[in-house]
Amino acid sequence: MRPVLVILVGLIVSVAFAQQVPEKTFQDILKAQDLRDAKTLTAFLSDKKPEVKSLAAFACGSVQDTSHINLLLGLLSDKGKDVRMAAAFALGQMNYTIDSTQRSRISQSLLKRLGFEQNRLVLARIVEALGKVGDDYSLNVMVASGENFPTTSLKCEAALSVGRYAYRGMKSKTATSFVVDVLNSVRSGDEWKAAYALMRITDTSLLSKHTDEILKFASHPNANVRMFIASALGRIASSRKASNTLLSLVVSDKDWRVRVNALKSITKVDSTFHARMMPLLLQTFADSNEHVSLTALSAFGDMRLRKSPFNAECRKAFIEVIVDDKNYSQRQKKEAAIALAKTMGEEAYLILVDKFSTGHLTKGSYVASLAFTPVREAMANLIAFSKEGDVRLQREALEAIQSAAKLAHEDSAMVEIAKPAFVEALESKDMAVITTAASALADSAFADERSVPRLSAALRRLKSPDDTEAMVAVIQALADLKATGAVAPLESHLNDHDHVVASEAAKALEKITGKSYKHLVKQHSTPSYTNFDWKLLEWIRKNAIVNVQTSKGSFKIRMLPHEAPFTCMNFAALIKKGFFDSLLFHRVVPNFVIQGGDPRGDGWGGPGYAIRSEFGFEHYERGMVGVASSGKDTEGCQWFVTHCNTPHLDGRYTIFGRVISGMDVVDKIQVGDKVLEMSF
Repeated sequence: MRPVLVILVGLIVSVAFAQQVPEKTFQDILKAQDLRDAKTLTAFLSDKKPEVKSLAAFACGSVQDTSHINLLLGLLSDKGKDVRMAAAFALGQMNYTIDSTQRSRISQSLLKRLGFEQNRLVLARIVEALGKVGDDYSLNVMVASGENFPTTSLKCEAALSVGRYAYRGMKSKTATSFVVDVLNSVRSGDEWKAAYALMRITDTSLLSKHTDEILKFASHPNANVRMFIASALGRIASSRKASNTLLSLVVSDKDWRVRVNALKSITKVDSTFHARMMPLLLQTFADSNEHVSLTALSAFGDMRLRKSPFNAECRKAFIEVIVDDKNYSQRQKKEAAIALAKTMGEEAYLILVDKFSTGHLTKGSYVASLAFTPVREAMANLIAFSKEGDVRLQREALEAIQSAAKLAHEDSAMVEIAKPAFVEALESKDMAVITTAASALADSAFADERSVPRLSAALRRLKSPDDTEAMVAVIQALADLKATGAVAPLESHLNDHDHVVASEAAKALEKITGKSYKHLVKQHSTPSYTNFDWKLLEWIRKNAIVNVQTSKGSFKIRMLPHEAPFTCMNFAALIKKGFFDSLLFHRVVPNFVIQGGDPRGDGWGGPGYAIRSEFGFEHYERGMVGVASSGKDTEGCQWFVTHCNTPHLDGRYTIFGRVISGMDVVDKIQVGDKVLEMSF
């Protein structure tokens, strides 16, 4: 039988993770991973061959079945370093499936192994796993070990792990000091990991003790460090030094990503500093980089300037952007309109009406800004838009109705005016509209028992996997309404082939009846879609480069079939069909991601089926290509590229590629730009 060499990428360098594995064994492990076949993987975890055990453990990182915990804990002491590395990785992926007892046990086992492990690659995986899954107690123990690590790369990994803990809400004085020490002492290129941790800590009391050092790091030669430090400064922005530093980064830093993060932080600056900052900040609306301009406009909307002495000046600047058709895009006009509404409230309504009627604002921009003008006239307009034929506009109008009604503190009747719009929208045939309406009705402000019959009817009409998000929203609304009449339809979904739907039905039933239904839900559902086209996988290995031609230029992606074989097969099949050609980039978040691949063009479309999540050793660095999802095993055709390192996405979103050329083009992409063609 012809062997297949499966290469998995390690943390620091590529490592030959799996040895020569018979093709059938390799395929059987992949099948078990894709089918979520825990029993078959259990057998492979007990195989005598280390290369088989390592592949099986790696697969467990995607399956995340708690029945594998005991075997994986045992493999932490395996003679094979690749087996130990894969076991640590898989245990780190258990964060969302374990209970507190299992978390404590995994944490203790990882800490114990941390004291014995000699291989640096395995050590790095253990440290990463602790950051993802460790409990409160393990944080400071991990830090104490990190102080004695033999290499700066491992110390940086420990600092990043502190950031992973912080992202999950676990922080400490000791861990914060450790991160600052690492940033002070390391000059390896990995020091951004410590800066990222400081950004994630967010606790002002912890960060303020290191204000002077954090300010010093804002001039670090590494742009990745400055970027994350700019975000961390937002937590100590009440000081004059911090506000001055942020202003300097906004105005003069050469890297647009640093300027974006600094602008986001500047919203937290004390208003007493506004007088000297405003003239310079207003100039950023015209920044040559549109990401910076959009962020500046958005930031001004969040600065609570309604009672500021600079209100009139800002209002003038917003209007100038809205009416300038030559120098500003509709994206910038939309952000300016929203900022105007946030700054002026109900007083902005007539201005927005005028700018819409004169053609300076599109319907979408107008609707988005009316969300922040809580007056009845605006509500009437929004309700009218919620009934238009364009489902995307309907959904946006429903979101705006919810926002405007909740902002209308002085007019409680606005909520009552809004409720019928949500109930009526449940009759829609569009999944996105139903999701938005049901989510609003789950909001306690709009809860209405009269909506129960229509919610139940909507649940009967919807089918997974195409309508999973809508089904979850409806189920959650029924749960929040304690709808006893919905018990029967909810019970019928306990066996839904979509695990997310079944789990939400069980949670809703417990909330309504007080009884636990968790035992009736299978841990993993039977996939509704599979593709075991091994010839295609072999073809991808030899033809891994994807050419992406866009309206802004071209870039190249190298697919990573060793990380996400089924995802690569899915995207290769779609590319070969021309599925992505002419589709829009529908979502762009400055210094985060660009996202496309949606046939609807609004973030709610899919290919008509769902594929499984695949998690591997790669990390979300700048230029990584991932798959959007609404929860585990709900991926389809939407893909994104990261602008910067984003460790909080690791192990949560499938990575299936890396941009290998043309990142300058990726940086230029904005909402509305197109993929002209994707090809191999």
